[in-house]
Amino acid sequence: MKIALVAFDTRGGVQPYVALALGLQTAGHEVIMITTAGFRELVTGHGVHLTATTGDTEASVRELGGAAELGARERNRLMRRQMQETIGTTTSEVLAAADGVDLVMAGIGGSLTGRPVAEKLGVPYVEAHLQPLGPPTAAFPGPLLPQVPGWLGGPGRRLSHRVTALALQAMFGAANRGIRAELGLPRRRVRTSDSPTAVYGFSPHVVPQPPEWGPRRRITGYWSLPAAADWVPPAALVDFLAAGPPAVGVGFGSMSSRDPEALSDLVLAAVRRAGVRAVLLSGWGGLAGRSGDDVFVTAEAPHDWLFPQLAAVVHHGGAGTTGAAFSAGVPAVVVPFAVDQPFWASRVHGLGTGPTPIPRKRLTAENLGDALLAATTDAAMSRRAADLGTLIRAEDGVTAAIHHLESSLG
Repeated sequence: MKIALVAFDTRGGVQPYVALALGLQTAGHEVIMITTAGFRELVTGHGVHLTATTGDTEASVRELGGAAELGARERNRLMRRQMQETIGTTTSEVLAAADGVDLVMAGIGGSLTGRPVAEKLGVPYVEAHLQPLGPPTAAFPGPLLPQVPGWLGGPGRRLSHRVTALALQAMFGAANRGIRAELGLPRRRVRTSDSPTAVYGFSPHVVPQPPEWGPRRRITGYWSLPAAADWVPPAALVDFLAAGPPAVGVGFGSMSSRDPEALSDLVLAAVRRAGVRAVLLSGWGGLAGRSGDDVFVTAEAPHDWLFPQLAAVVHHGGAGTTGAAFSAGVPAVVVPFAVDQPFWASRVHGLGTGPTPIPRKRLTAENLGDALLAATTDAAMSRRAADLGTLIRAEDGVTAAIHHLESSLG
């Protein structure tokens, strides 16, 4: 098959799709990955064909004025404005790139253009999600409303999925109507009685396969992308890791901060309160360079290489980073900012592989230091994280996704 894989997201939300694209190519399919030009090196560096669209995801995140501090209403308003400014160009670019394909795949980030483009081209559309988006289920709460009171039980969890769907509709509904009009499609998509084929790039050991989803939706395991073959770790980082007891890793990925220096000072105070060494991943402006004898600062490092060498990881709860920490088998302190991050934070804590999450707005040097101390000294927590990591590393999410795709579509 010739497949268009559409992925508009931050790096953590694009990288799993590169792994999936690489697996599809290895299985004999022709893949065109459609994403913004800022991910050119990530995509083509792994031998995947890229058709780049206009725009820069990192620049857009930085233009939000500090994703770490924005409230939900302000963040949604700015995101809607950005979509309105770029959606027409992006739609025409995706349509041109996908011309002649047999199949379009996308998750939540790419579905806004990917689904209507597939409809316009008259080809199947496959959902490829990094979050548990699907029909309401009692197996777990909706990814945008994870804190469902226990006394509400199964009905409450099902309701949280409906609330999640309404929230996504509020965010993307106007843009979706504009895209459909531009493509000459009916205002509303015609729904068929068949459940769509869907694959989910996370582990069933983390989120169980719900019976309500039926056989066409499959949780496959994580879509993990190894470091590029020519990647060599910086010698200084290798020396730092070897110079003492296992360090902790701290990074907030794409969650840029209005004041990265202040956030870095808070993190360093917490690290020293816990008495640990640390590797700081500065990411997209979340942390500034504040190095020292007990701290090493780097822009980034492949998680599959770095995380297994650490005693614990502090992260923002993005789907990809959460999966990397689970796979590495190390405890995680999650500092969720927004969107689906509180859901993944709740899974880390619920599985006993990390202390109580600390929402970004409540983060202090004291509570982060205490959480780091717990994550690095609680033997039972470390054992649970290691056991879960063993189970996850035994999975092959990419191969399972491809098998499900091929068997469902023939």
